[in-house]
Amino acid sequence: MNNFDLVGEVECVWKIQAICGEGPLWIDSDFYAEQSVFFLDIDGQMLHSYKESTCDKHSWKLEEKTGWVLPRRNNEGFVMGCSSGVYFLDLSSGKRTFALLPDPQESENRFNDAKCDSEGRIWAGRSHDPEKKTTGCLFRIDPDLSYSSWDGPYICPNGPAISSDDCTLYHVDTFGRTVWVFDKHPDGSINNRREFIRLNSETDGFPDGITVDIENRVWLAHWGGARVSCFSPQAELLGTVKLPVTQITSCAFGGRDLSTLYITTAARNLNLDENPLAGGLFKVETKTKGFVSPAFAG
Repeated sequence: MNNFDLVGEVECVWKIQAICGEGPLWIDSDFYAEQSVFFLDIDGQMLHSYKESTCDKHSWKLEEKTGWVLPRRNNEGFVMGCSSGVYFLDLSSGKRTFALLPDPQESENRFNDAKCDSEGRIWAGRSHDPEKKTTGCLFRIDPDLSYSSWDGPYICPNGPAISSDDCTLYHVDTFGRTVWVFDKHPDGSINNRREFIRLNSETDGFPDGITVDIENRVWLAHWGGARVSCFSPQAELLGTVKLPVTQITSCAFGGRDLSTLYITTAARNLNLDENPLAGGLFKVETKTKGFVSPAFAG
């Protein structure tokens, strides 16, 4: 039983056993899969979709580790963040087209997570792989494919998430166990970096992916913590969604009225006989709503 009244009971909708599920993205209307949640298996190099109304499942093999996919405003497929850079992806043909690499000097970095803001800019973290060096940072990628670095360095930048009014950006330092918050401005700049929350290293696990609902509550996945926590805009813990697996990676709102929280998990280095639901896709009905992810304007 969860301990606050914003949520119902958790359900595993796909026992897929992803090695590292990540990047859930709700697509309301799309030529690939209408009313579906898309998500990645970074380590397994797969893209998956789950159609809510029919429970239909589809998977596509990817050429390399990929941390995120986002829709494009021109409806020409997706933009995706991979180890070797940003690509445009046409799922129908399987063709991907190289767009850019923001840090060619860091050969061990890969894209980890990303979100679009209301102006169609991408905010994306590059993470060191295998998570030992502080070579990662938060990039902003503009529609003209120019890019700039805004926060770091980190071993594993995570999140990010942007408030519904586009005025606040949250960014996660996973190994620092900290969620940072910035003021975000119409010109795409961010400033006034300050600590939003810091997790307890012994009891909370590591902060991973986050999303924000229409009331600007922050929903945070705990890697190693077996839960998603919900915080007020003032960083007050409101409650938790407890899960039957430990490695919780990210979450996003979806469903016809955007009130279903979809949650991705991982099965990295776990015994699947002992942890059969690890790496599964979960959902929980809520009494709040999210908002559709803005699309990339490039």
